[in-house]
Amino acid sequence: MSFTIKQTDIPLWHYTCPDCGFGSADTGYHAQEHMIYCEICLEDARQVKLKRWPADAESGTPPSGGSGSR
Repeated sequence: MSFTIKQTDIPLWHYTCPDCGFGSADTGYHAQEHMIYCEICLEDARQVKLKRWPADAESGTPPSGGSGSR
């Protein structure tokens, strides 16, 4: 008997907070699709949307010419 498991790709993102500057370079991990607000700013009861760009980008910095936000 064989089983087939359907795997779903989980998109990962580099990220940075436009308000406090905290980001994936500080944590060493990428954000998952559902992570859209800055964890640090949420602790201060502020909802600041992260700037995100694909984790498969070669650089850890946002692409030039755009905000990097989704």
